[in-house]
Amino acid sequence: MGKVWNIIIAGVGGQGIVTVARILAESALASGYRVKTTDIVGGAQRGGAILSHVRFGDYVYSSIVPDGLADIVVGVEPLEALRISLQYLKQDGTVIYNERPVYPLTVQLKQQKYPSLADIKSALLTIAKKVFVVDASGLASSAGSRLAAGTVLLGFMKAVSDIPIPKHNFHAAIEGMFTEKVAKINIQAFEAGFSKGLEVSNQLE
Repeated sequence: MGKVWNIIIAGVGGQGIVTVARILAESALASGYRVKTTDIVGGAQRGGAILSHVRFGDYVYSSIVPDGLADIVVGVEPLEALRISLQYLKQDGTVIYNERPVYPLTVQLKQQKYPSLADIKSALLTIAKKVFVVDASGLASSAGSRLAAGTVLLGFMKAVSDIPIPKHNFHAAIEGMFTEKVAKINIQAFEAGFSKGLEVSNQLE
């Protein structure tokens, strides 16, 4: 039986988590893999936690990534990246996350304290083999829309992992999901993330 890839996309409402997962799923499907996905929405309002499970391989029997078996956690929001990794990431897994937080209402109202970004990274380094922090929001804004931060992270993931999906299938999935204008922005965002990922990979060699 071939390998099953287990990837979780995590963030909050308004960050396009489900859309990012769909791009990944469509890309894997076009690459000849069987794919199963599940979206879990913690709050319907903007700012509620959202995570999407994407599993693909030669044989996939469940759409839910079992606890402790995620190969990669992609966090469009830092604290959600940590929260989901604590439950789902495997011991030698990889975490890729956007460095810019989205503060929930409880933090805005000073009812709760958001942990420092340094503390979030330190905690992730204790549970993950590889941790990559990306200014995905900044790269997305430069590509044309900060809403494409998740697409930036997909490009980065493609560059720093051995995920077996050709880059052109990501492009095709994006083109099939959006209008021409929005697709162009998201492809630019994907490529920005991919370039940043290659840069980081070269620095690690």
